[in-house]
Order: sequence, then C-alpha cells, then structure tokens
Amino acid sequence: MPSPMSRGLLLLLHLIVDLRLCHAVLPLDPNSQNPECSCYRPPGNDAALFLNHQFFDFRPLANETFASNLTPPALIDDTQNDGFEPLTSSFFGRGLLGDFFHPASWNTTASAASPVKMVNSQQNIYLARDTSDSPVHLTLRTNRLSSFQSTAGLETDEQDYVHASIRVRARVTGTPGACAGIFTYRSDDQESDIEILTRDPDSTMRATNQPGVDAQWRVIPEAFTQLTISAPGSEANGSWTNWNEYQLDWLPGQSEWYVNGVSKLNKTYGVPTEASNIQVRMWGDGGNWTGEMSDGGVATLDIEWIDLVFNTSDSAPGEACTRVCNVDNIANNPVPQVAGAGSGAMRFGLLSTCALGVFWAIFVTL
Repeated sequence: MPSPMSRGLLLLLHLIVDLRLCHAVLPLDPNSQNPECSCYRPPGNDAALFLNHQFFDFRPLANETFASNLTPPALIDDTQNDGFEPLTSSFFGRGLLGDFFHPASWNTTASAASPVKMVNSQQNIYLARDTSDSPVHLTLRTNRLSSFQSTAGLETDEQDYVHASIRVRARVTGTPGACAGIFTYRSDDQESDIEILTRDPDSTMRATNQPGVDAQWRVIPEAFTQLTISAPGSEANGSWTNWNEYQLDWLPGQSEWYVNGVSKLNKTYGVPTEASNIQVRMWGDGGNWTGEMSDGGVATLDIEWIDLVFNTSDSAPGEACTRVCNVDNIANNPVPQVAGAGSGAMRFGLLSTCALGVFWAIFVTL
C-alpha cells in the first residue's frame, strides 16, 4: 500500500496531467474546439449549417519558436526566377499550418492575356508584425521584376469542399497591379471570389462567380460586381488598406458576400456546383484584370485570422446536426458557442469536464 507521501506525489502528478488537459480546451486557447458542437452556423445566415470548423489565428504566435524572426524576408530578385526558395518558417510545414494549407508552387508563362510571367515563391509567405507590441499576422507578398512577377499563394490540401463560409480579417497595401484573392476553386468555370485590386479605389472590392466570359470571350455582366467596403460599425466608406473582416458564403444555389458583418451581395449566377479547394493568393500578371505593376512595385495581403466552416462531399448536415454552434465571435473567444448559450455557460461546461478529471485523479490516488 503506498505511503501518504507517495500518494501525495501521485496525486500531484495526476493534477498536473489533468490541468494540462484542461488548458487544452480552455476558451482562450486558439487551438481549442468545443466538443459539444455537432455542426456550425456562420454569421448572418441562420439557415446555413456546416459539419466542419477550422480557425487559424496568427495574432498570438509571437512567443512560438517558429516565429522567432518576424522581420519580412528580402524581396525576390531577378535571379530567383524558378520559385525554389525554402519556407520562411517551419510553421508553414507539416504539423502546423502545413497540415491544412500548402504554398502554391506552380508558375505561368507569358501570354497575350497574361503578358507577365508569374513565379510563386515560398519566400513571399511569412509571419510579421507592425511593431514589437502588435499582433502577429500572416503576409502574402507580390513584387514585380524586369522579366516576371513574384507571387504567393496558399491552397488547401483537400479539394473536396462542397459549400463553405470563409471569413478573414485582412488588409491590403501596395503598388497598383496586384490582386488579393480569397476564393474557392475547382476550375476557371467553377470559382467564387473575394478580390481586391490595388489599381481600384481603396473603398472598392470585387465579388465574382465564374465563368466571367462566354465562348466568344464576351464579358458576362452577372459574373462581376463591384462592392463598396463599409467601415466597421459605420455607414461611411472603409478602405482595404485598413483591417476589415471579409466573408464569402458558398451555399447551394447562391453566393453571399459580407464586409465587416454587413451583407453586401447575394448572387445566384455561376454558383459553384463541384467539389473545390480554398485558396488565398497575392498575384499579378500584367493582364486586363490586375493591370500591370511597375518594375520594383510591391503589394501585400496581411491576414490576422482565417475562420472556415465547411462541408465535404461525404459530410453534410442532417441527423448528425444535433447541437448547433455559432462562430460569429470566434475572433474574441476561439471556442464556438452553442446557439443560445452564453460564453459563461460554455466556459462552465468545459471547466466542469476538467474538474471531473481532477476529482477522478484525487479518487484514484486515495
């Protein structure tokens, strides 16, 4: 029979283990999930339900070993025309963000429609911050060289998403001639986009469902819509150079775009019907859409967080959706909240689970 001292040591060990497990599900933990959720509802659309949820929060990463260097890497130069640059951080490799997104590694050749060759580089994808006290953000960068444009993209490993709600908190800065894109993609005819063009006025964004041209290359007006960015909590115009929350809902038969929580457009033309991937890109090719960036020009897409709820071809809400959770406050409380329950109730539920574990540790050691 163990002595009182050994029982005390065992109790302490159990408490340490259980408290670590409790920490793993605390609402303040950016990687936490709510085990009570069976499906998720995005902001603004009570009828939309999704079985899967992923939240990527870059803001609190400053103390992680993979974020030890938050200085932007050097710009790509004319000699780096193959896109073989290494990752800027292990964060973009397997085991972390790289388990969901991978950097785009393809290049293009110049053509009449896209006169500037594009070369994707991992060096253009990095973690940074504005000041030593600022939150960390993810950056995708593009810059123009004499013979090509260096670009950046992140693409989901899976290409089996069938309907999704994509929200990002982002800003765009830089030289005219670039496009910041957040979109679903299967093919040029199966694509839905949030796009910000640095040649546009800074209060303008584009909402697009493809195809954008017909068989005779005539523009299809229903495909493209210019939207005005509204400032957060205001009727005044906003600017894509400031932080804004952009949302694209891909639903059966309709696409809907939001800016800072305000519904801007509902479109039924060109809604994707095939399983797709999700991409984030910063690019330019000198064509009519992006315009041509001047030599030496630079533009960046900065992202503080990405929130995704989605279904796949083999997972869609039905009888499995017994407990709906909201993700509208996910940026402030990373644990999705059961619909109708306050954050306090959810914290109690999660902490009660941990408390039971602690009590169990005490019981088995006595």
